[in-house]
Order: sequence, then C-alpha cells, then structure tokens
Amino acid sequence: MSLHFILGRAGTGKTRYCLEAIRRELLAAPDGPALILLVPEQATFQMEKALVTAPGLKGSIRAQVLSFRRLAWRVAQEVGGAVRPYIGDLARHMLLRRLLEHHAGQLQILGRAAWRQPGFLAEVASTLREFKHYRLTPGLVRQAAAQVASSDPSGTLAAKLRDLALLWEEMEKALAPKFQDPEDTLEHLAANLLRSRELREAEIWVDGFTGFTPQEYAVLEGLLKIGRRVHVTLCLDRPGPAPASPGVDPFYPARETRDKLKDLARRLGMTVEPPTVLDGEPPPRFSAAPALAYIERNFFRPGAPAFAGETASVRLLAASDRRAEVEGVAREIVHLCRTRGYRWRDVAVMVRDLDLYRDLLVNVFTDYGIPFFLDAKRPLLHHPAVELLRAAVETVDRDWAYEPLFRLLKTDLAPLSREEVDVLENYVLAHGIRGERWIDGRPWTYRLRYTLDEDWEPGPGDEEDLERINHLRERVVAFLGPFHRALRSSRNVRETTLALYNLLLRLDVPGRLEAWRTRAMEEGRLDEAQEHAQIWEAVVEVLEQLVEILGDETLTLREYAQILAAGLEGWRLSLVPQGLDQVLIASLDRSRHPEVRAAFLVGVNEGVFPARPPAGGFLKDAERERLKEKGIDLAPYGERLLLEEQHLIYLALTRSRELLTLSYAQADEEGRALRPSQVINRLKALLPGVEETTLGPEPSPAGDSLSYIARPGPVLSFLAGQLRRFKDGEEIDPAWFDVYNWAREHPEYRPRLAKILDGLFYTNREEPLSPEISRALYGDTVKSSVSRLESFQACPFSHFLGHGLKLKERRRYKLVAPDLGRFFHAALKKLAAAVMEGEVDWGTLDPDYCRDLGRRIAEELAPQLQNEILLSTARYRYLTRKLRQTVEQAAGVLTEQARHSAFRPAGLELAFGRGESLPPLEIPLAGGRVLEISGRIDRVDVAPGPEGLWVRVVDYKSGPADLKLPDLYWGLKLQLFTYLEVLLTFGPGLFGRPCLPAGVLYFPVVNPLVRTPGPAAGAPEEELLKKFRMKGFVVAHLPALKLMDDHLPEPSPFLPVSVRRDGTLDARSAALTADQIQSLRRHLRRLLQEIGERIARGEVDIAPYRRRGTSPCRYCPYRPVCGFDPLLPGGGYRFLPDPDAREIWKRLLQE
Repeated sequence: MSLHFILGRAGTGKTRYCLEAIRRELLAAPDGPALILLVPEQATFQMEKALVTAPGLKGSIRAQVLSFRRLAWRVAQEVGGAVRPYIGDLARHMLLRRLLEHHAGQLQILGRAAWRQPGFLAEVASTLREFKHYRLTPGLVRQAAAQVASSDPSGTLAAKLRDLALLWEEMEKALAPKFQDPEDTLEHLAANLLRSRELREAEIWVDGFTGFTPQEYAVLEGLLKIGRRVHVTLCLDRPGPAPASPGVDPFYPARETRDKLKDLARRLGMTVEPPTVLDGEPPPRFSAAPALAYIERNFFRPGAPAFAGETASVRLLAASDRRAEVEGVAREIVHLCRTRGYRWRDVAVMVRDLDLYRDLLVNVFTDYGIPFFLDAKRPLLHHPAVELLRAAVETVDRDWAYEPLFRLLKTDLAPLSREEVDVLENYVLAHGIRGERWIDGRPWTYRLRYTLDEDWEPGPGDEEDLERINHLRERVVAFLGPFHRALRSSRNVRETTLALYNLLLRLDVPGRLEAWRTRAMEEGRLDEAQEHAQIWEAVVEVLEQLVEILGDETLTLREYAQILAAGLEGWRLSLVPQGLDQVLIASLDRSRHPEVRAAFLVGVNEGVFPARPPAGGFLKDAERERLKEKGIDLAPYGERLLLEEQHLIYLALTRSRELLTLSYAQADEEGRALRPSQVINRLKALLPGVEETTLGPEPSPAGDSLSYIARPGPVLSFLAGQLRRFKDGEEIDPAWFDVYNWAREHPEYRPRLAKILDGLFYTNREEPLSPEISRALYGDTVKSSVSRLESFQACPFSHFLGHGLKLKERRRYKLVAPDLGRFFHAALKKLAAAVMEGEVDWGTLDPDYCRDLGRRIAEELAPQLQNEILLSTARYRYLTRKLRQTVEQAAGVLTEQARHSAFRPAGLELAFGRGESLPPLEIPLAGGRVLEISGRIDRVDVAPGPEGLWVRVVDYKSGPADLKLPDLYWGLKLQLFTYLEVLLTFGPGLFGRPCLPAGVLYFPVVNPLVRTPGPAAGAPEEELLKKFRMKGFVVAHLPALKLMDDHLPEPSPFLPVSVRRDGTLDARSAALTADQIQSLRRHLRRLLQEIGERIARGEVDIAPYRRRGTSPCRYCPYRPVCGFDPLLPGGGYRFLPDPDAREIWKRLLQE
C-alpha cells in the first residue's frame, strides 16, 4: 500500500501515462484486482472513451472510470445498508424555505425578510453544503458560534452561525426518516470503503484534480488503506517545495495538495514512492507549436526574455464589442474547419464568465451553423411545464387574477389555441374579469359601451361574439374549476400536490411534452428535445419529494406557492452532448477541458479574466478569516482565490496543442469602454511578434473582407451594410459584388437578397391606395365625422389605420380620458334635459338646487360606466366622488351663466346625419363622389336676434382646450366651426327662423382649485367663475355679446372678450366680425373638400404635422406600425408655420 505521485507541467502527458499504465495492466492480466481511474464528474465520458479506444483493448472487466460520486454508488451497491432516496436541490430549497418561515422567531439573522430576496435561499443552501464538504457538524458550528460570541458578543457572525446550526439540525430531522442528503454521499463512502471486497488490493489512478475537499481527502484516506497502490497526477513543474512568492506560482494549489497527501500517507504509515516526473522540452503537447511551449514555460516567470521565434500559433482578437468578438471567433472556427482540415471537436471555446457570453455564443454559433455543446446546466424556470406549475397555484391563490391565469393559458399546455387565448384575453382585459365571475356559472354578458345613452343597444355581432367568449370560458373552467375546488378544500400539502398532479394529467402534459420532443428531434433542435424529455420526470420527482417532506403540513396557498417557487428558482437540467463532432463551449472553472488542437479564450478583459474574488456570499471574507483563527477551514476565499485564478490562467493558456486565440471586447453593450486583461499585455510582452486583429461590427473598406465571408446567413447581413455604403458613395471591397451575384444565382437566398434590396432603397412613404381599393374601402359616398377629418389632417396614415382599416388598441379595464369625457357629456346632457323637461327657465333656478341635481345625476351614471368600474376599487370610488364634485361645480356654474344670459339650450347632443334631426353636411367631390359628414353637437344655445336667431355651439371639454386662428387655418381643429356651419346651413329648417352665428365655445368641465389671498367675502365665487371661463370665438357684435353675458361692458367672467371704455372690443378679445366668419366658412368648406378629395384618392402618406414643437406622434397608438423616422429618406414632418392673425386674414381674403 503506497502513494505514488505523477508530476508534470501541462502537456507532458500525465493522463496518457495513466491510460497507458492501465492498458499495460489489462494486457498483462485481464483478470485481477480492480483498476480504477478516478476523475472529475465532468471528465468521465471523455476518459471512458479514451480507455475503450486504447490500442490492443477489446474490452475490460477490471478497469473502471469513476467519479467520487459514482464510486460511492458502486460501494453502496456492494456493501448494502439502508438505501434512502436522495433529496434534490429543488426539494432542499423548498424545505429550507419552510424551515426559515417556521423558525423565523428563533432566527436572529435569517428570521429577517432578507431570505425572501431572489437568490438568498441558494446562498444559505450553498453555505450548508460547504459546511458538509468541509466535514463540519451542527455541534461544531455551535461551538464556533460560542467562541466567536465570547470575543465579540454584539457581532453578527455568532448569530449567523447559530442560525445556520439550527437550520441544519432541523433539516437533518426532516430528512432523516425518508431521505438522505447527497452531500453526505462521500461521508458514507469514506465510512464503508474498508468493507468493500472489490476495491481490496485495487490499483487506483487519480487524475484531473488540482485540490480536494476534506470529504474527498477522507475518501482518499480509505483508498490508501484498502488499495494496493494509489497514483495521483498533479500539474507541477518539479517535486521541490513551493517558491517563496506563491503569487507568481500557478502550481501553488497543486503543491498544497501534494503536501497534504504526503502528510496523510505518512500519518497512515504508508510508503510515499519517489514521484514520476514527466518532462520534455518542449512538452509533447506543444511539439508542433514552439510559441505555445514558450508561453507554458515562461508566462509566470518574471524577467523571461521575449520569444524570438514564429508566433503564428498565437493570435489576439480586439473586438469593438462582445457581439463582434463572438462573431469573429465563429468566423475563425469556420475558417479552421473549412481550410485547415480541423473537425469541430478539435476546437474548444473557453470563457471565464459564461453568463456574459452564453446567449451570444448560442445565437451566433447557431447563425454560423457551428455544432456545439454548451457544458453548463440549463435553467428551467421559464420552461412551459414549470411555468404551468407556478401559474396554476398562483391563479387559485390570487382569485383568478389576470396575470397568472393567462401565463398559464399561454404555456401552450392548456387546451386553447393561441388565437383563442388572445380573443379571451382581450375580453377579460376589457371588462376586468376575475374571481367569482369566472366560476359562478352565470354567462358573461358584458359589452363595451361607448355611450351612456339610455337607448343604447348592442351591435348586430355582439351576441355571436359573446357566445364564443362564453364557450372559451367554459373550456378554461372545465380544467381549472376542479383544480380550484380541490385546492380550496385541501387540508395539507399532500392533497394540494395531488390536485396539482391531477391537473397536469388532465391537461395531458406528458403527451404534450413527448410531442414537443419528437418535433424538436425532427427539426434538429436536439438540446431542446433533451429538455422536453427530462422535464416530466423532474416535475414528478419534485412533487413526490414535496409530499414526502411536507406532506402532512398545513400551508396556506400563498405559503405553498412561495415554497414551490423557491424550489423551482434554481432548477437546472444537465444535458449530454448530442454528437461526437461538436465545438465545446465551457466555463474555465467548472468544466474539464480536454486537449484540443485549437482553443479560443473569449472575454479576456480586465475584471473578467482573471476574475475578481466575489464579494457576496452569506459568510464574508472577514468572517471566514475569523473562523479560520478558530480552527475551522472552509472553501478558498480572498487571496487564496487569486492564487487559484493564476492556476486557471495557466490551464487556459495550455489547453491547445496547435493554435491559441485570445479575444477581448473594447466596449460593452452600452458603449462603455472595456480594458484588456493583464493576460493580453503579458502575452504581448512575451511574444512581441504576436498578431493582433481588430474586429469591427462589420467589414471596413481597409480591412480584410474575405475574413467576414464565412456562412451564407451572416454574410448576407454584412452584404446589406456594404451595399448601403456603396449607395452612399463610399468604396467597398469588390468581393461584396461577388457575394451579391452569388446570392442572386442561388434560389434559396434570393428572398433574403430581395429584402436587403427593399431595405436599401426603402423610403418611409406609403403608395396611395388604388382607385378600386379606395372605392371599396370608402364607397362613392365617403362617410366621415369631424374627428376623423381632423385625424387625416394630423396624419393621413393614422387616419387610414384607424378609420380605413379600423385598427383599435387593446381595450383595458381602466378609466381613460375618453371615458371621463363620455361621463361628463352624459351628466350635463341629463342635467340640461331635466331642466328643459321641467319647463323652468334655467336662469331662475337656485344654484344649490342645480348642484344637488348634478350630484344625483352623477351618482346615477357612475354604475353605467364600463361595467361598474367606478365601483370596483377604493381608488375608483374616491375618483367617483371627485367626478361628482366636478359635475356639481359645472351645474352651479351653468346656472350662474344662465342667470346672466339670454341664451338658452335649444339642442342637447343634437345629431346631424341620415335619419337625424339635421341632415348630414355634404361636400361634393370629383368623379361624382360625395363627402358626407355626420356627428353630434354637445349643446346648441339660441337667443332672439334682430333678423333671426343667434346660435352658438358649446362643446364640453374635460381637459385643457382652446381654439386659435392657426388651428382653424390649418384644419387641425375643425369641430366647432363645422358644427356651426351645419347649424347655419340647416338650422333655419329646424328652428323656423334664420340663424345668425353667435360663437363657438369650449365649456371646461373641471373641479378647479381656487387660491385666495384671504377670507374676503365673494372672492372664491368670483375666482371660481373665472376658472370656468369659456374659450373659443364669439361674434364681434356687442348687442349679441350682452345677450351672452349681461355683465358686459364690465369684465365678463364667462366669455373670452373684454370691452374698452369707448364701447369697442379689446384687441385681445377672441371675437370675429361677420365678414371674418364668412371667410372662415368659405375656408372651412374648401378644407373639407380638399380633405375629402385626398381620402377618396386613397392618400395614406406617413406625414404627421409638426407645429410649435408638437406633433400628433407623441400620443399616436399606431407609432409601432408606421415606423415613422424623420431621418429616413422620404420621411419627415409636415412643418406648419405659425403665422400671426394679420397674415392669416390676408391669406383668407386671397382665397
């Protein structure tokens, strides 16, 4: 029984030595004691393959390639004993979550809310796992806590340790009856090794390790006792002692391991044989690459002279950003395999921080058609089956809330198609459906009402839509209803979990996953197929362990959901390579890197490689240092991690036997500068002739374009950029014209090339609709409203989408500005109608009576708005009170205005159009077509005049509104004057008298805040009336104005005018003469005709206006559709100048 070291630097053949020794033993004696090759878990497949392909071997019974855990399983199979299933990481997290909650009152640190934060449970679980690896016990941890507390009573370390000890003890109690912790596996192995007959007199080779945990040292101790001979390979340059300065020694961790093993052997009385030192100059691995051999020998040697030989085997890539870096690496790999005879398996890509590059590597390598194996566990938190588990429980817990329910329905595991889910989702969002309304059995009859009129009736297609919606709802309730009832009646975790399992069966999740796996296999998505193949068994295992651990406990649904989510948070699946010829992508610190012909070290940036020691973790470095002083050693930290980084650098630089490429990015995704690692600077100093290539996001004219031509997909993307440069007058490499011709000659790439050309000559301009389409869309009679015409003036394309194609935003169950407008319009209409029906003159009414009437009307209307939305929440009930107060204020002001005015309402919501009180306004268009305008006027007021009736249009506005002359001139605000034109044209037929234009006004429906300097009597009322002053235009005729407000010629609180002492109107008054009104009427009709002609011609230009720094794009719901960009060719705003009134009247007189 002896210990034998096999030492050598990288590339000297240590693994080959072990394999050859085993081969010789097998050839000499096929039968005999076991021959064990003990390697890291991730290296077992590679070593098994290497062993079975060794020359001269046709098979073997003696030789076995094992990891520590596989060895434990073999010994347990042989010696027997109580075999309990292992608890998985998910179940561990769920149990920890429950214990933390259950013992919160006893925990000093962990009882706080910090453990609810994402990732915190994983940190606590990792710390307990580390304690086991380093052979601590809860008792030892409590002793350490007592020692720490004696010297630092108020510190947090002692409290942390006590909390961890308590959690550990409770976890062991919970696991003991049914489960065992996989972290105890090596402890059981160490305890049972000496009982194994198969390992007696075995010869053991331990290869591929740099260091061991105390648990692993205990196993090695047992192997030394039972085995005939134990060989340990270590990456060391010489058998002597460590250098005085370990900071520059990449072999320091290995030296430390060697010394510990020698001390162990001597303590056991074992023989430590003279080491076998494998050496070579250069090492065999680097015999064809002297520069790599020089790096291996001298990278960490201070003062080493610069290499004078050929450096073609080492390359540096400096990329503008990480994507350009990964694309450059992909092109290099394709080049190696295409021109230099490499196989994909001859290449490895190594990164220090896989999270930084994982998605980029996967996406880019897929684009380049590079088969690869990503040696990392995949997170499964967002797999549809996992999402189904979480969302189903949340749906019941949160009373069928929208968000978890539709997360469930969108997993594609529910029996509804995506289109059906969308239809149902739109309806649920629009009506705010949740809770009992899903499961009360009553049909849904909610409909969207765009008016609060009492005579409103559903549209012709509403019944069919409701029938479909209710059918979809029934299908959802058919599978979720029983689950809901089961969860609400469950008495413990076992019953809740059984209900969840039955839901999965009811939805045929196993069958769906198998169908997905089959389809993924057929389409070549092999990794995805593996995921689908493993997920069902993993889900069942999680549910089983949840029942076994917490089955009889009573939890609320919220607690159950939180525990389940905690377990699923860190769930990962391991995948195996799907082929033999693949590029290996792996993290430097977690993967076993085989010897390869070409290695690419990606992300060699400062702070990334070497990595900074992590600052996080449950136990900080200072706390670990204190524990070390108390005799408790834990995992490396601080400076020790920096020493291990040196070893990782050494391993990274020595994996390749032919070609080593190091790459780094010069900026991150946000454009912030990044610096290269000191590894890059050291290589440049050691190899002055090393080639460094700069990689941009696309080829530059001065660069090597041929290097970018690697695969059809990516090269066509680069071609688009090059052709755009050529179009802009820049020079490009003629090779890109060859690429263009090649793509044109291959039918499979012509569609992509056509898209490139479309984009190259794209202008943000829409072609007009054909006459046939325009006529089919709008008809010979172009029916419109004023708001639609204003929409066209704002942007023709927006009008086309909204009123031509009738696209609408998804309706949500919330109050928006149009809802408030409808509410106020309906309230004020009912208010005026109530007064008119009572045949009482409004001016004689008591303001308090009108305010009370307004309050009662607001309370009556509130439940009718959007299916009682104003009654749905406390927030909306508060808003209802504010709306009621606004209506009360408006009612009072309207009464006050009526007391001082001879104008009285003659029409409320006065409709004009076919079959209405007034006919539509018709504007003749070319080709015999007609623009027919219909609408509804909020209020028409009349007063007797000398030659007929004065008429004015009043429009209620719940937001800021004003009417300026440029708005009328450009046709941006046509509503009030179009309504006035309708009254002046058709009013005589309605009222039986000629109609005279008195004005067009906005009445503000607001609940203003009135500030006063003091408690002066009457001041608040006067200020309030000013807040309700109407805006717009009135006729410049003082007798008519006095009919509107008898305050005149004193200052008017109601009208936008003021009178000078001489009886004339102030220049700032918003008043128009009769001639000016006639000019505006002519201009209005010309504008309406022009807009109608443009609509009829099919004009759909993406041409929003811009005036005084504003444009309709700011609030346009169609912005994602049009893709408007003023910088694109053919795009841009229609800039509307802001001429003064004098210039506008001058232009109008010239029309």
